[in-house]
Amino acid sequence: MINCVVYPMRAFFNKSFALPALFLLCFTPGCGIGPDRVTLEDARVKPLLAAMEEVDRAAMGFTPIAEDANISLEDKGQNYDAMLHVYGKTSRTIAFRKTDSGYRWISEQETHLGPKWEQTVDGTFQESITIEYHTEPVRGNPANQLQIRYSGPRSDLRRPRELTLAQIGPLLQEWKDAPIDPQPPELPGEGFPGDIGFTILGFMFLLACLLVCVLALLLASLAAVMITALVAAGILSASVFTAILRRSVSSGFRALFLQMGAVLGMAMGSFASLIFLLLAKVPLDSVKPWIIGASVGLAAGALLAGLFNVAWGRIVEWIARKLPRRQTIDVLAVVPDE
Repeated sequence: MINCVVYPMRAFFNKSFALPALFLLCFTPGCGIGPDRVTLEDARVKPLLAAMEEVDRAAMGFTPIAEDANISLEDKGQNYDAMLHVYGKTSRTIAFRKTDSGYRWISEQETHLGPKWEQTVDGTFQESITIEYHTEPVRGNPANQLQIRYSGPRSDLRRPRELTLAQIGPLLQEWKDAPIDPQPPELPGEGFPGDIGFTILGFMFLLACLLVCVLALLLASLAAVMITALVAAGILSASVFTAILRRSVSSGFRALFLQMGAVLGMAMGSFASLIFLLLAKVPLDSVKPWIIGASVGLAAGALLAGLFNVAWGRIVEWIARKLPRRQTIDVLAVVPDE
Protein backbone atom coordinates (compact mmCIF):
# COMPACT_ATOMS: atom_id res chain seq x y z
CA MET A 1 0.00 0.00 0.00
CA ILE A 2 1.44 3.34 -1.04
CA ASN A 3 1.25 6.39 1.12
CA CYS A 4 -1.52 8.71 0.00
CA VAL A 5 0.80 11.73 0.16
CA VAL A 6 3.66 11.53 -2.29
CA TYR A 7 5.04 14.89 -3.41
CA PRO A 8 6.25 14.05 -6.93
CA MET A 9 2.96 12.36 -7.81
CA ARG A 10 0.79 15.06 -6.26
CA ALA A 11 2.25 17.64 -8.58
CA PHE A 12 1.11 15.63 -11.58
CA PHE A 13 -2.55 16.13 -10.62
CA ASN A 14 -2.53 19.92 -10.75
CA LYS A 15 -5.37 22.12 -11.90
CA SER A 16 -4.50 21.69 -15.57
CA PHE A 17 -5.08 17.94 -15.24
CA ALA A 18 -8.23 18.16 -13.13
CA LEU A 19 -10.78 18.07 -15.99
CA PRO A 20 -9.46 15.02 -17.85
CA ALA A 21 -8.86 13.27 -14.55
CA LEU A 22 -12.49 13.91 -13.59
CA PHE A 23 -13.70 12.41 -16.87
CA LEU A 24 -11.42 9.43 -16.36
CA LEU A 25 -12.67 8.79 -12.84
CA CYS A 26 -16.26 8.95 -14.03
CA PHE A 27 -15.64 6.61 -16.95
CA THR A 28 -13.43 3.89 -15.56
CA PRO A 29 -15.99 2.40 -13.09
CA GLY A 30 -18.37 1.84 -15.99
CA CYS A 31 -15.58 0.09 -17.89
CA GLY A 32 -14.93 -2.22 -14.97
CA ILE A 33 -11.61 -0.62 -14.03
CA GLY A 34 -12.34 1.29 -10.84
CA PRO A 35 -13.71 0.11 -7.47
CA ASP A 36 -17.47 -0.37 -6.99
CA ARG A 37 -19.43 2.13 -4.90
CA VAL A 38 -20.91 0.37 -1.86
CA THR A 39 -22.46 1.12 1.53
CA LEU A 40 -22.00 -0.29 5.00
CA GLU A 41 -25.19 -2.33 4.48
CA ASP A 42 -23.86 -4.04 1.38
CA ALA A 43 -23.67 -7.84 1.71
CA ARG A 44 -20.13 -7.76 0.29
CA VAL A 45 -18.99 -5.28 2.95
CA LYS A 46 -20.43 -6.99 6.02
CA PRO A 47 -17.78 -9.78 6.21
CA LEU A 48 -15.09 -7.11 5.87
CA LEU A 49 -16.57 -5.12 8.74
CA ALA A 50 -16.67 -8.32 10.81
CA ALA A 51 -12.96 -8.81 10.14
CA MET A 52 -12.27 -5.24 11.27
CA GLU A 53 -14.12 -5.81 14.55
CA GLU A 54 -11.72 -8.63 15.41
CA VAL A 55 -8.84 -6.12 15.55
CA ASP A 56 -8.31 -3.38 18.16
CA ARG A 57 -7.97 -0.65 15.54
CA ALA A 58 -8.64 2.14 18.04
CA ALA A 59 -5.47 1.19 19.91
CA MET A 60 -3.57 1.77 16.66
CA GLY A 61 -5.04 5.23 16.23
CA PHE A 62 -7.62 4.44 13.53
CA THR A 63 -11.00 6.14 13.74
CA PRO A 64 -14.40 4.44 13.15
CA ILE A 65 -15.95 4.58 9.69
CA ALA A 66 -18.70 7.19 9.55
CA GLU A 67 -22.10 6.04 8.29
CA ASP A 68 -22.20 8.86 5.72
CA ALA A 69 -18.72 8.12 4.35
CA ASN A 70 -18.17 7.45 0.65
CA ILE A 71 -17.07 3.82 0.37
CA SER A 72 -15.74 1.86 -2.61
CA LEU A 73 -14.89 -1.84 -2.79
CA GLU A 74 -11.94 -3.07 -4.82
CA ASP A 75 -11.52 -6.69 -5.85
CA LYS A 76 -8.43 -8.84 -5.48
CA GLY A 77 -5.13 -7.03 -5.94
CA GLN A 78 -1.48 -7.98 -5.89
CA ASN A 79 -1.15 -7.99 -2.09
CA TYR A 80 -4.77 -8.35 -0.93
CA ASP A 81 -8.03 -10.13 -1.74
CA ALA A 82 -10.31 -7.14 -1.05
CA MET A 83 -9.82 -3.47 -0.24
CA LEU A 84 -12.12 -0.73 1.03
CA HIS A 85 -11.58 2.89 0.01
CA VAL A 86 -13.24 5.18 2.54
CA TYR A 87 -13.55 8.97 2.17
CA GLY A 88 -15.10 11.28 4.74
CA LYS A 89 -13.48 13.51 7.34
CA THR A 90 -10.42 11.34 6.73
CA SER A 91 -9.35 9.23 3.77
CA ARG A 92 -8.24 5.64 4.17
CA THR A 93 -7.66 2.28 2.51
CA ILE A 94 -8.24 -1.03 4.33
CA ALA A 95 -6.92 -4.32 2.93
CA PHE A 96 -8.15 -7.84 3.67
CA ARG A 97 -6.98 -11.40 3.07
CA LYS A 98 -9.58 -14.10 2.28
CA THR A 99 -9.79 -17.06 4.68
CA ASP A 100 -11.85 -20.25 4.88
CA SER A 101 -14.36 -18.56 7.21
CA GLY A 102 -14.42 -15.08 5.68
CA TYR A 103 -11.77 -12.36 5.66
CA ARG A 104 -8.84 -11.22 7.78
CA TRP A 105 -7.80 -7.59 8.28
CA ILE A 106 -4.18 -7.20 7.10
CA SER A 107 -3.52 -3.46 6.74
CA GLU A 108 -4.97 0.01 7.03
CA GLN A 109 -3.82 3.48 6.12
CA GLU A 110 -5.68 6.61 7.28
CA THR A 111 -4.81 10.21 6.42
CA HIS A 112 -5.94 13.27 8.42
CA LEU A 113 -5.78 16.72 6.82
CA GLY A 114 -4.73 19.77 8.82
CA PRO A 115 -5.56 23.46 8.45
CA LYS A 116 -2.18 24.70 7.18
CA TRP A 117 -0.60 24.57 3.74
CA GLU A 118 2.88 23.85 2.48
CA GLN A 119 4.34 25.51 -0.61
CA THR A 120 6.87 23.46 -2.55
CA VAL A 121 8.25 23.41 -6.08
CA ASP A 122 5.90 20.49 -6.71
CA GLY A 123 2.80 22.42 -5.69
CA THR A 124 0.83 23.73 -2.71
CA PHE A 125 -0.60 21.02 -0.49
CA GLN A 126 -2.55 20.76 2.73
CA GLU A 127 -0.67 19.41 5.74
CA SER A 128 -1.51 15.85 6.73
CA ILE A 129 -0.79 13.03 9.15
CA THR A 130 -0.89 9.44 7.89
CA ILE A 131 -1.27 6.44 10.21
CA GLU A 132 -0.42 3.06 8.72
CA TYR A 133 -0.19 -0.52 9.97
CA HIS A 134 0.48 -3.83 8.19
CA THR A 135 0.29 -7.38 9.44
CA GLU A 136 2.26 -8.47 6.37
CA PRO A 137 5.32 -6.81 4.79
CA VAL A 138 4.15 -4.88 1.72
CA ARG A 139 6.41 -2.89 -0.63
CA GLY A 140 9.10 -2.28 1.94
CA ASN A 141 6.73 -1.44 4.79
CA PRO A 142 7.59 -3.45 7.92
CA ALA A 143 5.01 -5.83 9.36
CA ASN A 144 3.36 -5.38 12.78
CA GLN A 145 4.77 -1.90 13.26
CA LEU A 146 2.73 1.28 13.53
CA GLN A 147 3.96 4.01 11.20
CA ILE A 148 3.00 7.67 11.59
CA ARG A 149 4.12 10.29 9.11
CA TYR A 150 3.58 14.03 8.96
CA SER A 151 3.63 16.08 5.76
CA GLY A 152 3.45 19.84 6.00
CA PRO A 153 5.21 23.06 6.99
CA ARG A 154 6.16 22.02 10.54
CA SER A 155 9.77 20.91 10.39
CA ASP A 156 9.64 19.53 13.95
CA LEU A 157 7.20 16.81 12.84
CA ARG A 158 8.68 15.88 9.48
CA ARG A 159 10.87 12.87 8.82
CA PRO A 160 13.19 11.34 9.85
CA ARG A 161 11.49 11.81 13.20
CA GLU A 162 9.39 8.84 14.32
CA LEU A 163 6.03 10.00 15.65
CA THR A 164 3.85 8.27 18.24
CA LEU A 165 0.12 8.31 18.97
CA ALA A 166 0.77 10.27 22.16
CA GLN A 167 2.49 13.01 20.14
CA ILE A 168 -0.08 13.34 17.37
CA GLY A 169 -3.18 12.85 19.56
CA PRO A 170 -3.42 16.49 20.74
CA LEU A 171 -2.65 17.74 17.23
CA LEU A 172 -5.39 15.65 15.62
CA GLN A 173 -7.84 16.84 18.27
CA GLU A 174 -6.86 20.41 17.48
CA TRP A 175 -7.34 19.85 13.76
CA LYS A 176 -10.95 18.65 14.22
CA ASP A 177 -12.31 22.12 14.99
CA ALA A 178 -9.62 24.28 13.38
CA PRO A 179 -10.73 26.25 10.29
CA ILE A 180 -8.69 25.64 7.16
CA ASP A 181 -6.34 28.49 6.31
CA PRO A 182 -6.79 30.21 2.96
CA GLN A 183 -4.69 28.54 0.31
CA PRO A 184 -1.61 30.66 -0.38
CA PRO A 185 -0.77 31.79 -3.90
CA GLU A 186 1.34 29.53 -6.01
CA LEU A 187 5.07 29.99 -6.03
CA PRO A 188 6.74 31.19 -9.23
CA GLY A 189 7.39 28.17 -11.39
CA GLU A 190 5.36 25.93 -9.09
CA GLY A 191 4.42 22.54 -10.47
CA PHE A 192 5.30 21.21 -13.87
CA PRO A 193 5.75 23.73 -16.69
CA GLY A 194 3.17 24.05 -19.40
CA ASP A 195 -0.41 23.79 -18.16
CA ILE A 196 -1.68 23.46 -21.74
CA GLY A 197 0.76 20.65 -22.39
CA PHE A 198 -0.45 18.76 -19.34
CA THR A 199 -4.07 19.30 -20.34
CA ILE A 200 -3.32 17.80 -23.74
CA LEU A 201 -1.46 14.95 -22.06
CA GLY A 202 -4.42 14.32 -19.77
CA PHE A 203 -6.88 14.11 -22.67
CA MET A 204 -4.49 11.85 -24.58
CA PHE A 205 -4.38 9.57 -21.55
CA LEU A 206 -8.18 9.60 -21.37
CA LEU A 207 -8.43 8.83 -25.08
CA ALA A 208 -6.01 5.93 -24.68
CA CYS A 209 -8.17 4.48 -21.87
CA LEU A 210 -11.27 4.83 -24.05
CA LEU A 211 -9.54 3.08 -26.94
CA VAL A 212 -8.41 0.25 -24.67
CA CYS A 213 -11.97 -0.27 -23.40
CA VAL A 214 -13.41 -0.19 -26.94
CA LEU A 215 -10.76 -2.65 -28.11
CA ALA A 216 -11.55 -4.94 -25.17
CA LEU A 217 -15.27 -4.83 -26.03
CA LEU A 218 -14.54 -5.61 -29.69
CA LEU A 219 -12.30 -8.54 -28.77
CA ALA A 220 -14.91 -9.84 -26.34
CA SER A 221 -17.61 -9.56 -29.04
CA LEU A 222 -15.40 -11.34 -31.57
CA ALA A 223 -14.68 -14.11 -29.08
CA ALA A 224 -18.41 -14.48 -28.37
CA VAL A 225 -19.19 -14.74 -32.10
CA MET A 226 -16.45 -17.33 -32.62
CA ILE A 227 -17.63 -19.41 -29.66
CA THR A 228 -21.23 -19.23 -30.90
CA ALA A 229 -20.16 -20.30 -34.40
CA LEU A 230 -18.16 -23.24 -33.02
CA VAL A 231 -21.06 -24.37 -30.84
CA ALA A 232 -23.51 -24.07 -33.74
CA ALA A 233 -21.16 -26.04 -36.03
CA GLY A 234 -20.80 -28.73 -33.37
CA ILE A 235 -24.57 -29.00 -32.93
CA LEU A 236 -25.24 -29.22 -36.66
CA SER A 237 -22.50 -31.78 -37.28
CA ALA A 238 -23.69 -33.95 -34.38
CA SER A 239 -27.27 -33.79 -35.70
CA VAL A 240 -26.21 -34.76 -39.23
CA PHE A 241 -24.08 -37.59 -37.88
CA THR A 242 -27.05 -38.87 -35.85
CA ALA A 243 -29.31 -38.76 -38.92
CA ILE A 244 -26.77 -40.75 -40.94
CA LEU A 245 -26.29 -43.38 -38.24
CA ARG A 246 -30.02 -43.82 -37.67
CA ARG A 247 -30.82 -43.45 -41.37
CA SER A 248 -33.62 -41.14 -40.32
CA VAL A 249 -34.05 -37.44 -40.95
CA SER A 250 -36.40 -37.14 -38.00
CA SER A 251 -33.72 -38.55 -35.68
CA GLY A 252 -31.36 -35.82 -36.86
CA PHE A 253 -33.95 -33.14 -36.10
CA ARG A 254 -34.60 -34.64 -32.67
CA ALA A 255 -30.88 -34.51 -31.87
CA LEU A 256 -30.75 -30.93 -33.16
CA PHE A 257 -33.63 -29.74 -30.99
CA LEU A 258 -32.29 -31.57 -27.93
CA GLN A 259 -28.85 -29.95 -28.21
CA MET A 260 -30.31 -26.51 -28.88
CA GLY A 261 -32.56 -26.82 -25.83
CA ALA A 262 -29.65 -27.85 -23.60
CA VAL A 263 -27.38 -25.01 -24.78
CA LEU A 264 -30.09 -22.34 -24.60
CA GLY A 265 -31.19 -23.62 -21.19
CA MET A 266 -27.63 -23.42 -19.87
CA ALA A 267 -27.29 -19.87 -21.22
CA MET A 268 -30.58 -18.79 -19.64
CA GLY A 269 -29.63 -20.43 -16.35
CA SER A 270 -26.31 -18.57 -16.32
CA PHE A 271 -28.10 -15.30 -17.07
CA ALA A 272 -30.53 -15.97 -14.21
CA SER A 273 -27.54 -16.60 -11.92
CA LEU A 274 -26.06 -13.24 -12.94
CA ILE A 275 -29.32 -11.43 -12.15
CA PHE A 276 -29.49 -13.17 -8.77
CA LEU A 277 -25.89 -12.23 -7.89
CA LEU A 278 -26.48 -8.59 -8.82
CA LEU A 279 -29.77 -8.28 -6.95
CA ALA A 280 -28.49 -10.15 -3.88
CA LYS A 281 -25.19 -8.20 -4.03
CA VAL A 282 -23.22 -11.43 -3.89
CA PRO A 283 -19.65 -11.42 -5.31
CA LEU A 284 -19.63 -12.43 -8.96
CA ASP A 285 -16.77 -14.87 -8.33
CA SER A 286 -19.06 -17.08 -6.19
CA VAL A 287 -18.93 -20.48 -7.88
CA LYS A 288 -22.02 -22.20 -6.46
CA PRO A 289 -24.70 -19.88 -7.94
CA TRP A 290 -23.15 -20.22 -11.41
CA ILE A 291 -23.00 -24.03 -11.17
CA ILE A 292 -26.58 -24.29 -9.85
CA GLY A 293 -27.97 -21.89 -12.46
CA ALA A 294 -26.20 -23.57 -15.39
CA SER A 295 -27.15 -27.07 -14.19
CA VAL A 296 -30.82 -26.21 -13.67
CA GLY A 297 -30.94 -24.42 -17.02
CA LEU A 298 -29.31 -27.39 -18.77
CA ALA A 299 -31.78 -29.85 -17.26
CA ALA A 300 -34.80 -27.62 -17.96
CA GLY A 301 -33.70 -26.95 -21.54
CA ALA A 302 -33.11 -30.64 -22.27
CA LEU A 303 -36.47 -31.55 -20.71
CA LEU A 304 -38.37 -28.94 -22.75
CA ALA A 305 -36.56 -30.03 -25.91
CA GLY A 306 -37.48 -33.67 -25.20
CA LEU A 307 -41.12 -32.72 -24.71
CA PHE A 308 -41.01 -30.71 -27.92
CA ASN A 309 -39.60 -33.71 -29.79
CA VAL A 310 -42.41 -35.91 -28.49
CA ALA A 311 -45.02 -33.27 -29.36
CA TRP A 312 -43.92 -32.62 -32.92
CA GLY A 313 -43.45 -36.37 -33.50
CA ARG A 314 -47.04 -37.01 -32.45
CA ILE A 315 -48.25 -34.14 -34.63
CA VAL A 316 -46.42 -35.54 -37.66
CA GLU A 317 -47.92 -38.98 -37.04
CA TRP A 318 -51.43 -37.50 -36.73
CA ILE A 319 -51.02 -35.55 -39.96
CA ALA A 320 -49.74 -38.67 -41.72
CA ARG A 321 -52.81 -40.63 -40.63
CA LYS A 322 -55.16 -37.92 -41.86
CA LEU A 323 -53.64 -37.67 -45.31
CA PRO A 324 -55.24 -39.95 -47.96
CA ARG A 325 -53.09 -42.93 -48.75
CA ARG A 326 -52.09 -43.59 -52.32
CA GLN A 327 -54.01 -46.63 -53.68
CA THR A 328 -52.45 -49.07 -56.14
CA ILE A 329 -54.60 -50.95 -58.73
CA ASP A 330 -53.34 -54.11 -60.33
CA VAL A 331 -54.13 -54.27 -64.05
CA LEU A 332 -54.15 -57.69 -65.66
CA ALA A 333 -53.23 -57.63 -69.28
CA VAL A 334 -55.25 -60.03 -71.46
CA VAL A 335 -53.29 -61.48 -74.32
CA PRO A 336 -55.42 -62.96 -77.14
CA ASP A 337 -54.67 -66.50 -78.29
CA GLU A 338 -53.18 -66.87 -81.69
